[in-house]
Amino acid sequence: MSTMKRWLLFLYVSMLSVHLTAYELPDLGDSSSMTLSSKDEMALGRQVMQEIRADPAYFNDPESVDFVSSVGHRLLAVSDDLGDQHHFEFFILEDPTLNAFALPGGFIGVHTALIEAADNESELASVLAHEISHVTQHHIARAMEDQNKNLPLSLAAMAAAILAARSSPDGAMGGVVGAQAGMVQAQLNFSRGNEREADRLGIRRLLKTDYDPRAMATFFTKLGRYGRFYEGAPAFLQTHPLTTERLAEIQDRLQNVPYRQVQDGPDFALIKARIQALVGTPHEALESFQNHDYDIHRSEDVPLLYGKAVALWRSRAYGEAQSLLEQVRAVSPPNALFDSLRAQITLDSGHVHQAILQFQHGLQRFPDERALNYGYITALLTAGLPEQALKIINERISLTSSDEQLYEFQSQAYSALNQQMMSHEALAHAYLLLDNPSAAMDQLQIALGAGDGNFYQKSQVEATMREIKAELAARKGNKK
Repeated sequence: MSTMKRWLLFLYVSMLSVHLTAYELPDLGDSSSMTLSSKDEMALGRQVMQEIRADPAYFNDPESVDFVSSVGHRLLAVSDDLGDQHHFEFFILEDPTLNAFALPGGFIGVHTALIEAADNESELASVLAHEISHVTQHHIARAMEDQNKNLPLSLAAMAAAILAARSSPDGAMGGVVGAQAGMVQAQLNFSRGNEREADRLGIRRLLKTDYDPRAMATFFTKLGRYGRFYEGAPAFLQTHPLTTERLAEIQDRLQNVPYRQVQDGPDFALIKARIQALVGTPHEALESFQNHDYDIHRSEDVPLLYGKAVALWRSRAYGEAQSLLEQVRAVSPPNALFDSLRAQITLDSGHVHQAILQFQHGLQRFPDERALNYGYITALLTAGLPEQALKIINERISLTSSDEQLYEFQSQAYSALNQQMMSHEALAHAYLLLDNPSAAMDQLQIALGAGDGNFYQKSQVEATMREIKAELAARKGNKK
């Protein structure tokens, strides 16, 4: 993602989630529900996510995303201000700037650089706790109320400008400026209130968990120091202005909180090292681990050695990667991250049936790990065992019906079995989960024309098409 495109995205999401109307009240969700319902917020968020997922910066690494999600859901589990906001999705963007942001509908994004900058899990949790508060307090809906319901038109113009940036950054700049010029001045006047509210509620979430609430002040202060060494403030502070008064208020709220030592779980340092190994080119990633005197017997070096193994795997140095990983496994407790990497290296080395056994072994210990399940399914499909793969896929779908990747695997398995109607129907379900009903309709039309389905299967496809048409008609009616 180019610098211009990142700037446009930052501006877009900050206008959505930060520079919005705020009032000095403890909970302002009720009045906002008259202007923008939770369903409307979800639709808007999904529309933005459709573009984000299509961008190369979308960091779709199951291990990393699941870790960030686990931190977010620990905070959600103790939150008492969710109201009717039940959907939250945490995702990562590969980006060298320090930033995190919230979108309407409960979509919360974190940049890889911000995760790497966190010294401990509590610091990452403090950022997520803050962003969750922007969502639960319906700051976007409250801004719409203040803007007399003109915000959707401006957001649509800004979205178009972001898309234009892919081919013409200079032209897109004018589009963004024109779209947001009428809103900026008024919204900047209110952003500090939103930030204080998000800080206060974020601290409350941290206090109810095992995380260290003092990490919010520590991390925000650290981000402020970054601005002294680099040009401008970190993107997070640009979109979440940290004034002296705001930082003092955070510290005041934490003044009487008893000190408690919080130990990170084993995965935090491993995920940081994994992200370090996955960003940039394979050569750049491997270079970042070179020229260091690692010692497998030093506990602080073990995550970095795991990261180096990941970097070696990316560089296709499979033998070195496997050898180093075995050293890490020998001195570490069992971990799904080690099992999935071990089997993936074996699979990519061309030893498909050995990889299948390794994935099976990993799943015996960690049956719900996405990376292990995805890898196992991929290995079965690679080995020409689509029926076995389909059995695993359908079992996972029965447990997690909202995972679009499983439907993509299902489509591949049906295609390998020469069941084209079912293959295209599965792909349609994947598109529906990505909120792309038009693409889903195209796949269903292809499914009907495949000519290899039975009466029941055709009836299912036709019923799904009717549901999509009704949904599209409802959306069209809501826009009038």
